[in-house]
Amino acid sequence: MDYNSILKKVQQYIILNEQEIDFFTSVLSFKKVKKKEFILNSGKVCSNYYYVVKGCIKKYYINSEGKERIFEFAIENQWISDQNSFWIQTPSIFDIETIEDTEIIQLKRIDIEPLLTRIPKFERYFRLIGNDLLFKQERRIKQNLSCSAKERYKDFLQDYPNIEPRLSQRQVASYLGVSPEFLSSLRNKSNLISNT
Repeated sequence: MDYNSILKKVQQYIILNEQEIDFFTSVLSFKKVKKKEFILNSGKVCSNYYYVVKGCIKKYYINSEGKERIFEFAIENQWISDQNSFWIQTPSIFDIETIEDTEIIQLKRIDIEPLLTRIPKFERYFRLIGNDLLFKQERRIKQNLSCSAKERYKDFLQDYPNIEPRLSQRQVASYLGVSPEFLSSLRNKSNLISNT
């Protein structure tokens, strides 16, 4: 398996020598996942970090009305997991499911401690990507609490450039917390504004 994409991503944060690369790649595993397949079910403990080599994944929960609410997406060169469940080993409230046929690289929870012991600079790596994820989650909460649907849609297009053609209208609406009909109206208004 070619781990170039994940190594390139990691080495944006930390520099690894040859022996460190060999050890890091030895604890990774590659997996092909079909469209609409679950890689995590709610109620289960998240035991992996997933790095997307190719494809598209959604993380969502089912709200009190029984409706799917998408919390985040992950596409090529992005990580996805349930942070809380992964680090604390508690049951997840999220489902993580593929939207397309997807190729992922998995890093198991049981391999984290040996990795950190053998290559301490990974402490820095996980702290930095953890900070990035925390920033994104706080921004997402702020968007939901204080931004209009139009502002949330604009932020979505900025946060996930070029992803919209890969998603259904229902999936985008679920992420924004609006109905598909409202999203259609919002898109039409956005097109009218951009064409004037």
